[in-house]
Amino acid sequence: MKKKTKIGNRVTLGRKPSMRTVRWIHRLAVSIPVYCLLIGIPIILTVEIELLKDERILRLVLLIILLIFCCVLTRGIVIKVGMYAIKKTLSDFTPDRLINRFKECSPKVGYFGPKQDQLVLCFHGFTSSPMEFEFLADRLRKERIDFYAPLIQGFGQIRQDMLFKLFKEDWFREIIDIYDLLTPRYKRISVVGHSMGGMLACFLAQNRPIENLILSAPAIFPQKRENLYAWAIKSRMLHAVLSWTVPMFPKPLRGGRYAPADTLDEESAYRYFQYLVAPIRSMFGMLEAQAMVDLEKLNFTSLSLLYGAHDITVDNIAIERHLKRKGVPFQRFVFENTAHNIFVDNDRFRVNSTIMGILQGNQSGSNPFPNSIDSRSVHE
Repeated sequence: MKKKTKIGNRVTLGRKPSMRTVRWIHRLAVSIPVYCLLIGIPIILTVEIELLKDERILRLVLLIILLIFCCVLTRGIVIKVGMYAIKKTLSDFTPDRLINRFKECSPKVGYFGPKQDQLVLCFHGFTSSPMEFEFLADRLRKERIDFYAPLIQGFGQIRQDMLFKLFKEDWFREIIDIYDLLTPRYKRISVVGHSMGGMLACFLAQNRPIENLILSAPAIFPQKRENLYAWAIKSRMLHAVLSWTVPMFPKPLRGGRYAPADTLDEESAYRYFQYLVAPIRSMFGMLEAQAMVDLEKLNFTSLSLLYGAHDITVDNIAIERHLKRKGVPFQRFVFENTAHNIFVDNDRFRVNSTIMGILQGNQSGSNPFPNSIDSRSVHE
């Protein structure tokens, strides 16, 4: 059932999908073939077979056939369940089938004349879209600052086919091409990156000079729950088998949250586009990309780290410690009424004002708001 929700002056119809149901269906999709395997093995091992003289060879062949059957069955069921969940949970968004994209996920662009001094690139998070920058885009337009928030390859599309085949190099190539195409028109290029977009912003800063590098909870260090995936990508064979057998995974529903989106604002958790089920290949791609980021090689004029005090998606403290240990100068801004996605959560307007201060050169580590925690320059 659709429920009318309101954020600021915006009213939208939002569906609240039962993610617990999606998660359990996904587990069932994996469990059925496993049970088939567990039942089939003792049958093959105990039943007398007289088709071949050497029963051991025949049993081995049957076990291999059963294993292949269970893998194919798992893959088929997981894909069907995943596609059903995507179709159901994204039914409130407007598909543009001619270009295989949801209209709400279109890139956001602001252009205010041929001789602007600065361009701001905005990179969105994993399985999300430029839609999460709508409030920041409004503020940039008001200040007449040129900006471009691209739809990162593979996301915001009606079909997820591309995410099954994407590699980290595809994301890297895209952001480098965007920078190289636009930089001749501007004296300075600043970058705002959220979560996965923050990680991509770091990679861009390793290879191109950035004026203001503004990172919102960058996905650089994997959480403990992702250690299994991080371990799996080290083995090419395990990586390939897992990606093929269980090709899609449901985003986790974290404790104390209304949805897989890590926000304290319940309305924001359901209003913004995201894939609630995504190909595991894309998760591996992001983890592989994390390993390519070297914070010591960043080329920037100023580095700012912004995050919510209640973030349970990214280990922001680990990022701070790493920057301090490596002697990388940065300033941080922590917002006490916000979780992971600071651009759409409770402190979104304070976040936008802080970013405007950084871009305009009048925000350098001071505490601009009473409820921003410990916002200060750090260089140890």
